[in-house]
Amino acid sequence: MTELIDFDLFNYLEKSEAENVLSHVHTRSFKKKTQIVTEGDDSHSLYFLLEGEVKVYLNDDSGKEIIINMHKPGDFFGELGLVKSIPRTASIVTVSDCQIGVMQEFDFKHCLATYPAFSIALIENLSTRLIDATETIRQLGLMDVYQRIAVTFLNLSEEKGDVRVIPEKLTQQNIANRVGASREMVARILKDLRAGGYITQDSNGIIIHKTLPHSW
Repeated sequence: MTELIDFDLFNYLEKSEAENVLSHVHTRSFKKKTQIVTEGDDSHSLYFLLEGEVKVYLNDDSGKEIIINMHKPGDFFGELGLVKSIPRTASIVTVSDCQIGVMQEFDFKHCLATYPAFSIALIENLSTRLIDATETIRQLGLMDVYQRIAVTFLNLSEEKGDVRVIPEKLTQQNIANRVGASREMVARILKDLRAGGYITQDSNGIIIHKTLPHSW
């Protein structure tokens, strides 16, 4: 399990400062499929993911869902609503049993005001997320569905020998939610990639056997 002290938010703090900040974080357990944050709710807490995985998503009145991000141990979330004092901008649900550190809004703002190094680390993180968000917008706006799938596979995969492996099991609907496309379109593209020998799928995930073509 990831330790709180290992989070990037504490990189620039002296040991005593980090201990003071961490005294405001309380660990809680959450079962799989627990709704942690709901879009539009008031923002009251900052969350540190110690164990498990959570999904950040948006949906509309018809139930259509777009996955914005998947957070893993070492990630924190919920800071934007606290910094801006605005309602939650997305929903977050656990996709496995999780251990999460929780810091309340008052303590978060106290730490920002008291420890400049804490504030600098937060600004750096927000800058990184802005860059990631810009890239996501570029993909959705300028790339076709195949290109979005190819980029998603590249980002999720790990190099293992002569192949790249996506270790998590992705359903067609999950991929569709990530790239903002229909399940039917994703199914057709995956079928073509399998037929071309580019990928294979099994219960353990997806194996990419050769470089995916630039366009399809």
